[in-house]
Amino acid sequence: MAETVAVGKALFHAMRITFVNFLRKPVTVHYPTVERPYPNRFRGLLALTYDTETGEENCIGCRLCEFICPPAVIKVEMLKAEKRNYAKMFTLELYACEFCELCVQVCPTDAIIMMKSFDMATSDRREMLLDKDRLHAIGLQHAPSWATGNLLREMQQPPKKEGSKPEAGSTQPEAGGRKLEAGPA
Repeated sequence: MAETVAVGKALFHAMRITFVNFLRKPVTVHYPTVERPYPNRFRGLLALTYDTETGEENCIGCRLCEFICPPAVIKVEMLKAEKRNYAKMFTLELYACEFCELCVQVCPTDAIIMMKSFDMATSDRREMLLDKDRLHAIGLQHAPSWATGNLLREMQQPPKKEGSKPEAGSTQPEAGGRKLEAGPA
């Protein structure tokens, strides 16, 4: 008898939830005719950037992104020039990318960033192998995310204390963990 009552309660609860949701307005976004608004911190596709002042590409070919990439989907070849280095070749296998953002975090020149878009659907896997030109095109086509390598590194730094000059006679830590006495010499 108790088992029948429990089943009846569960059935009534399930039917009540179904009825309430049946009367609710649908929340389906009819993509691609209606574009879904992205949250401020959304990070999607990877792209390469240009310097806004000079028009040159920001990538210096340092290969830090290649070294830190866990699935090893980034390949960079450096071209040494007189003034600065460039990336002669930059490829990204987007079909195997984990979107971990480590490449963005280590980039010293903010050359590789994440965009506020995920729209790169295709039926051919070869189109997901992105070269330098396609990565630059993605960077011009979509809005960039708020997170660049320099901003992310600044966020992870410990807060800076204002007026942190050591006073005479006080102790201050040394790099090795020992304390040095500041006193007369």
